[in-house]
Parts: sequence; structure tokens; C-alpha cells
Amino acid sequence: MDPHTRLAIVLTLAGIGLTFGYALACWIWPFRNCQRCSGTGKRRSLSGRAFRYCRRCHGTGRRLRAGRWIYNAFSRVRRDAR
Repeated sequence: MDPHTRLAIVLTLAGIGLTFGYALACWIWPFRNCQRCSGTGKRRSLSGRAFRYCRRCHGTGRRLRAGRWIYNAFSRVRRDAR
């Protein structure tokens, strides 16, 4: 077998494996930590003394993963097509 063909096969299988791995992670753990508040749900106010709820996660500290967001959008389209 040609080395270029073998490399192409290995890279293709690695890409498929990473895709399925990310899909499995989105199914098991649909949420990730909010990057803005580091998962605490709070941010300091401009004065630096008081805390406010994070605007991105609304104080939960969690955000929906991109893969899960896409899955939910496709599910919604499929459900509305019925």
C-alpha cells in the first residue's frame, strides 16, 4: 500500500473518531463552563466591590456546547416538519 494512501486512511479514521467522540461528549455532557465567569455565575461590578450575575449564562455558570446547540436546532426543525 502506498504511504500516502495509508496516511489518508489514518487521518480520515482519526477525523471520524474525533467527530463521534465530540458527539458522544455533547450527548453525555451538554453543558460547559461559561468562559466569561469561569463557571461561577458571578462577575464583579465596575466598581470592583459588588457581584453581578453573568450576562452570558444568566448566573448559572453553564453554557450549552456548540455541538449540542446544533443538535437541538436540527431536532427542532425535524419536529416542526411533522
